[in-house]
Parts: sequence; structure tokens; C-alpha cells
Amino acid sequence: MFKFHFKFVFNKLKNIIFSLPQSSLYHQISNLKINSKNYQIIDEKKWGNKVVVLKDKSEINFAVKPFSFKSSINPSLSLYSYQKTKIPKIYLTPNRFINGDDPKIKSLAKKIIGKEKNLLKVVKNLYNFTLDYLTYGKPIDGLYPYHQALNEKTTDCGGFSTFLASLLQSQKIPTRLVVGFLIKKNFIKDFLNTLHVIRYTFHDLLMHAWLEILLPNGKWFPLDPSIDWRRKKRLTKRKGGFGFIPNDRLVTSYGCDFEVKIG
Repeated sequence: MFKFHFKFVFNKLKNIIFSLPQSSLYHQISNLKINSKNYQIIDEKKWGNKVVVLKDKSEINFAVKPFSFKSSINPSLSLYSYQKTKIPKIYLTPNRFINGDDPKIKSLAKKIIGKEKNLLKVVKNLYNFTLDYLTYGKPIDGLYPYHQALNEKTTDCGGFSTFLASLLQSQKIPTRLVVGFLIKKNFIKDFLNTLHVIRYTFHDLLMHAWLEILLPNGKWFPLDPSIDWRRKKRLTKRKGGFGFIPNDRLVTSYGCDFEVKIG
């Protein structure tokens, strides 16, 4: 169990927008409290996020119980399996960051998988190609669109995710982005945390993004290509990759390219 304390200082900013973590497949959130005299909570309906708009000096406190999330793809499933179930359009609709309709993406995916229709093989082939095609670098605070990764080939976790999501979407495989943080490993803080005498802050987090596939049975299958790439290059010891996410994540939102109306 981790206890987080976020303090927001405004200076010249009029508003600070923060997506609130919610209980999910990755963790249970409890005791969330917003200490602020002036704030607005918005239910973002496109992806189901909950966003808080802070308008003065504020603090947010909550507890997180993280879970390891492991999933698998039934080897008997094929791309045709999606025809038997209703998939929300949002997971197949291109936007500024993910675009399975891009001719270059479609052509690339076709070269990678050929006539293969087995779902597990298609996903694994596109995943492995992403690890071979891209190089981790140029990290930014924002989100790289798929075409940055496609054209420059050097990108960060966001670019790895939007690129792979676009390849998957080109084959009508529904996906969504998962956005949040990695929890930094710190032996002393982890020990003090067990004694309930310390709270974690933004300094204990690293921004991160990965993605999920919606399977024909309605379950989610996680993919974290950038962590897998870095681990294979011996740049990190963190786990996670194809179908597995360890209990070191804080998820704050899903999806991308959504609007928040303030006021």
C-alpha cells in the first residue's frame, strides 16, 4: 500500500488540470481527498476519466494498493473473432495520436503479418516488429503521435505505444492508451512506507504510457513495448511487456485526444 501526497503551487497559473486515479485492473484507490477551496471535478465521458481542475493552492491525498496484471490471448482466436462481438467505436477510431487508417501504417502492417489471421500471432508479430523498428530516446512530457515514431524511429514510451496501437488498429484490433506513472524504487522509502510514516510525492514517480488490447471476450490484454525494449537492452530491470504489467504503476487516465471543458 502506497500513500501519496500531491501539493500544487500555482505562481502565475490560473488552473492546474490533473486526472484523478481510479480503481482499475492495476490498483485499488482509497481515501482520496482534495484539500482545496476552489476546484471543479469533471467526468470526461469519451474515455471515462475523472479530471479535477484546481483553481487555488491545493493538496490531493490518496492511498494506492497496486496489483500485478497478467492476461493471455486464446490461441484459437482470429481476427474474425471480433465480428461476433460489438466493439465500441472509440477503440477503432483514428485521432491525432493513433491512426490505423494511415496508408504507411497499413502498408507496413501488411508486410509484417502477410495473410496471417490468428490473433495471437498477429499481435505478437506487430509487437516484436515495434521492438525492432524503434529505439528509445528523446523523452518528452507530452505524447508523441504515431507519425513521429514512424518517421524518426527514435521515440519514448508514448511513441512506442501510439505507433504499436496504430499498427494494431490497422488490423481492426481495438486498443486504448494507458497513461500514468512508474513508481520509483527506493529501499528506504519502501521500508518507511511499511511503517506508515511516509507519503510518496511526484518526486517518487516517472511519467509513463503503455497500451491495452480489447479482446473478443471483453477482457483487456496489456502491452508495454518501451519497458520491454529497455530491459532487453539492459537499461532497466523493470518487468512488464507482452501481456504482463507488474505492481509498480499508478494509472491516472485512459485514451488520448480528449477535451475538458472548464467552467
